[in-house]
Amino acid sequence: MIEIQLLALLCVVMTAVLFDLQRGRIPNSVIVTGILLGGAYHLFTGGILGTMIFLGGVFLPVVLFGAFYYFRMIGAGDVKLLCVVGGFLGPSACFSCIVAAVLSGGVISMVLMAHRHNFNQRLVCFSDYVSRCSKDGRWNSYLEGTQEDAKLCFSVPVLLGILYYMGGI
Repeated sequence: MIEIQLLALLCVVMTAVLFDLQRGRIPNSVIVTGILLGGAYHLFTGGILGTMIFLGGVFLPVVLFGAFYYFRMIGAGDVKLLCVVGGFLGPSACFSCIVAAVLSGGVISMVLMAHRHNFNQRLVCFSDYVSRCSKDGRWNSYLEGTQEDAKLCFSVPVLLGILYYMGGI
């Protein structure tokens, strides 16, 4: 039965990755489909306990990434996609996927900065952001005014995190 769970999760996440790469956003219909499938899986295989595992997995990414979303360092679609992962896998496995996703996202970011030769520019941008926030005394969006080459589709590292969890990479 776990193969069906992982296959359904991979289908939802790969669909999200395609939308994210093509359009720069993940449609809510993909997220809702994933949440419903994950919830149904846990309800039918674990009853009330399964539902509690589902809810714990869904809320873990909100707790871990809520502040990053607030400062616009991560998109809402990425957080919601992680909620789908948590809904399918539960909080413990979701945490493992998150760690793998963050690490792979860091590696991808470093490779992209090396390829684009913009490491110093990104460092200056981050320094300016921290300086601006401390000077103004209020938080601003991190990506406000940044160029398109500064962005990363985090759905790709999420997919890599799931593959790592499955033992696929």
